[in-house]
Amino acid sequence: CIVIEDSMVGLRAAVSAGMKCLITYTPSTASEDFYGEGAAAKVPELAVGVTIESLFKNGAPLDDIAAALRDPR
Repeated sequence: CIVIEDSMVGLRAAVSAGMKCLITYTPSTASEDFYGEGAAAKVPELAVGVTIESLFKNGAPLDDIAAALRDPR
């Protein structure tokens, strides 16, 4: 399971549940420390090319989700 969230509250809930979380941030949240709070990846929007193949392989979440698309840490 991978959670797609746009807020720190949602990220914290996903991490607390033991799930990987992909963050789509907004201009007002771009400077928040999503990686420090446990985000697996963050992108400005899903339209940057996030696909099922960039998140899953053989039905399981990739260890390094959205690796080619995500913003640097």
